[in-house]
Order: sequence, then C-alpha cells, then structure tokens
Amino acid sequence: MKKLLFILGCLLPISVVADDHVPAEPIISALYECTLNDGVSVADVVAFGSGAVKKFATKNELAMNSYLWEAVSVNEPYNEADVRWINYFPTWTDYYATDATFADKGSNLVRKFNELLSCEKPVIMASQNLMSDLIVAQQKPLVGSVCNLNEGKTMQDAMMASSQLIGVMNESTGANIGGSILTPAFGISGFDYVATFYGELKDMATLMDSVRDRSLPTALAESRLSARSYLR
Repeated sequence: MKKLLFILGCLLPISVVADDHVPAEPIISALYECTLNDGVSVADVVAFGSGAVKKFATKNELAMNSYLWEAVSVNEPYNEADVRWINYFPTWTDYYATDATFADKGSNLVRKFNELLSCEKPVIMASQNLMSDLIVAQQKPLVGSVCNLNEGKTMQDAMMASSQLIGVMNESTGANIGGSILTPAFGISGFDYVATFYGELKDMATLMDSVRDRSLPTALAESRLSARSYLR
C-alpha cells in the first residue's frame, strides 16, 4: 500500500443514469484534478454540477455519472488539487457520445466550468465495483488507498483481497461499507490501482472508530486476512 488518500466525497450524481446501473464489468472513469478559481467555493461547483449540468445531461439522455471529490486529508503528492471532478461512463461509446454532445450543445456549460475550476487533463481509469450492492448516497466519505501489487500477484488477487477486507469490515462493525477498484488506463503511471472504500457518514464513522480502537485490526488478524500478502 503505497499511499493513502482520505477524501470526503461530495459525490453528487448529475446524470440520468442511476448508481445501480453500474455493471459487473469495469466502466470508464475520467478524473480531473482541479484548483478552485479565485472567489469560487466547493458549494459553487456542487450547485453547478447538480443544477445546470444535471439538467443538460437529463435533457440529452447522456449515459454518464459525475461526482465531486473534496479532499479532507491526503498524502503527498496527492495534496495539490482542491477538488477532483470525476465522470463515469458505461462504455467508450458513451464517453465519445457525451463528448460530442458537449462540443455541439454545451459550450456555455464548458465555459462556466472553466470559470469555476482550473483542471489538469483527465486521468482515464477503469472502475470496477466490488460489491453486489452499491452504497447510494448524495454525500458519503470515501477512503482511497493507492497501491502496488507484490511480485507474482495479479489484479484478481487484489480484488479478492479488497472484497474480503470489506466483508470483514462489515461483519465486525455492523456497518455497510462498499468498495471499488480503479486501475490506470491512460495518462497516469506509478501505481497499479486505487482501492476505494465508502459508505454513508454513520457507517464510515463506525469503520474509522474500529481502526482507532483497534477492533478492526483484531478482526483482520482473527480472519487471517493479510492485505500485505497482496499489496505494498
């Protein structure tokens, strides 16, 4: 486990595609690391996304989901961005169709976006849900672990380890924690994947308290699940 990235996800679905559309196979994720422009607040960006962009996506029947990640605590070198805007698409066909629609009809929205945020070019990743039921909430804390595989291990090993870890989390705490794996596709290198763990505020608080009071590490030891056998 190379780095830890603790994020409060102001995760706002702003399209006509609900969270429960996510298929078992990986979907496309385009992640923009952004700086707030002068005088702009995170609330301004949230209002823009959940208002004008959502209306545009609904009207044009775009197959996409968009979320805003606001950092609470991060490790270097992930501490430079103020927010991360991430778009999810079921397929590359949906990605290019959305891009064409914004180019054809959404110039005013793109201009407004650039007035609010200054962003790097997107990092393209594949995102795969690990649980059968997604945690659907308008706002939910999220923990992201930036990881490299140990020699001889595969992404299948990593997904199995993360799924087992979530199972122990939920069984030992009574919380309802979900998770997903993001793997680099284009525009990024230096790690093998990001494991994310998320849930509603009360569940994530329970999870973090189980780390604080050492009950989760004890449960992990008793389950004989060692993430270090898969990660570093």
